[in-house]
Amino acid sequence: MPPTPLDDRSRTILMETVSNYIATAEPVGSRTISHNLQQRLSPATVRNVMADLEEMGHLHQPHTSAGRVPTDQGYRFFVNELLQIQIQNPAPLTGFPHDLKNRSLDEILESACSFLSTCSHQAGLVMVPSFWDLALKNIQFIHLTSGKLLAVFESQMGVLQNKIIETGEAMSQDHLNSVANYLNREFGGRSLKTIRQELLHRKKNEKERYNELMKQASQLWSEMFPDEQNAELLIDGLINLLDQPEFSENVEKMKRLMKTVEEKAKLVKLLDQCMIEDGLTILIGEENLEQEMEGFSLIAQNYRMGGEKLGTLAVFGPKRMDYQKMIGIVNSTATNVSEFLSKQ
Repeated sequence: MPPTPLDDRSRTILMETVSNYIATAEPVGSRTISHNLQQRLSPATVRNVMADLEEMGHLHQPHTSAGRVPTDQGYRFFVNELLQIQIQNPAPLTGFPHDLKNRSLDEILESACSFLSTCSHQAGLVMVPSFWDLALKNIQFIHLTSGKLLAVFESQMGVLQNKIIETGEAMSQDHLNSVANYLNREFGGRSLKTIRQELLHRKKNEKERYNELMKQASQLWSEMFPDEQNAELLIDGLINLLDQPEFSENVEKMKRLMKTVEEKAKLVKLLDQCMIEDGLTILIGEENLEQEMEGFSLIAQNYRMGGEKLGTLAVFGPKRMDYQKMIGIVNSTATNVSEFLSKQ
């Protein structure tokens, strides 16, 4: 069943409760909320509303005599409200390094990861594109000796890769030029992954004449790029999480997190999920894929090159984070990275 809609008073009290808990990391009492609200409501009235919010699943009372803390559902309501504000009035962010012109992809993404962790005081995550996601700008084959050649690949982002290939047969430089021209003409601007799939498709397609030139192009391509590579994950500022009371006082929870981060594959899986989405992705507590991450939230945004999604960057930290600030940091960083990459 969908959650029960909140009236204005309940909404205001819930938003204030979550904001106060984020700021203090302490359960929030009705007297505190009554004092902070602009409209005059007695502690008793606030307490009754908080009890209703607890019954709806938005708040939780750790102890009978304690105040309330947000549940995952309460955080989700809070974040959804913030997103509406952010869409109408996006917060600008300054401070992103602007000396990255003509820097390599790795340098730009490493700077972004460091910037995310420094500004957020949480962990910064950046998924570096797999080499197979790079687009072909130019490929050349250079004759070395009989049965041996040098393949030189250049991506549209300026990434270079060289490899000596043993063909087992003699090929003249003119013939190698013809093979390279075929690949550049047919597949320029397309990703390595797409090119590999298309070459296999053409090879198997009985309707297309499988000529000698295409056969050799496919063989040389397979020798140049034999296996797909997984995306690399950059992590910066994980130690920042130790400053948060949720984890500094819970060693076991921190150990489980460290184990998850060391494996990296689970975080890559999480960011892969975000990569599928358009726009900002926010995963709160139990919405994360892994049980070890239930105490955490992740705010992610894709970065692009020329309008095409290239990777994902994110802030990762406790559920009790300053979501409004984090949303601004992640959005602004993704925008800046996309602009730098598109100008390369």
